[in-house]
Amino acid sequence: MMIHSLLAATDLDSPSVAAARWALDQLAPRAEATLLYVIDPPDRPSFGEHLLPPWEDIESTAREHANARLRDIAEIDLGGIPRYDVRSGRPHEVIVQVAAELNAGVVVIGPHGDRPRPHKFLGTTAERVARSAPAPVLIGTNPPSGPPRRILVPVDDAEITPVLLDWTRLFAEQFDAEVKLLHVWSNAAFSHVASITYATARSEERARTDIGNVLRDAADHWLHKMVGSGIAPDRLTSAVTYGNAGERALEVADSMRADLIIVGRTGAGLVRAAFLGSTVGTILHGARCPVLVITNPARTGQSADRPPSR
Repeated sequence: MMIHSLLAATDLDSPSVAAARWALDQLAPRAEATLLYVIDPPDRPSFGEHLLPPWEDIESTAREHANARLRDIAEIDLGGIPRYDVRSGRPHEVIVQVAAELNAGVVVIGPHGDRPRPHKFLGTTAERVARSAPAPVLIGTNPPSGPPRRILVPVDDAEITPVLLDWTRLFAEQFDAEVKLLHVWSNAAFSHVASITYATARSEERARTDIGNVLRDAADHWLHKMVGSGIAPDRLTSAVTYGNAGERALEVADSMRADLIIVGRTGAGLVRAAFLGSTVGTILHGARCPVLVITNPARTGQSADRPPSR
């Protein structure tokens, strides 16, 4: 199964262009691609309205510049993709709208170009698109030079997990990639298990051994579930730990030098209004590699590309 349609949103800066180039070269080389730039209307304070040129003039100049830049990007940087578009409006709203119009299989967006620190890579537009797009969204932070060979997949018992595993299987097969499955217990859940274990164990050493066995059993559970989704066992490893799920995922991604993180979006929006405090939000803001946020087609009404279950 291939990704047939791809929408790459750009702010015309190099990080978003690099994200689009990597997605087209590695993830979806045969996709029908559209490059999109959105002119964001500036705020016009009433007290300065008479000092500003008409919005129509500003938009016309911005559109002329954007079309020239997009033509160069499409022909020089992206190998001559035939379609590019300039729209006007709030960027995240327009990107989501165009993704729906095109029935895009994947939306690609780069980290904001003026964010120097790793935890500031993700701009407001990118996070809003990831929260509301009707298709999976690739945030192309620091894309590797080649295909993703090491993939991290944080999982839980959410409704979207089967869809997440379908996409993981697709990429594992397509790129001959190693997949690390990560499940993170909350501190409360781990403390409950630990307190029971310590209360029933004959020694502290025995309690630590028993807790380690519980974590390994949990890791085996997720590994067997993953194998059941059709992913070859020799591609898989699994780990279970505890703590803040987003922070633990970032630590594991760094330690394994992940090329790609695949996470699932829950609900109608990306973990609702508390986005920045969520697991997915923490991963998006802290990741040093591309992150693919998977949607549930049953929730979004999406009919775009979805890998078939076996």
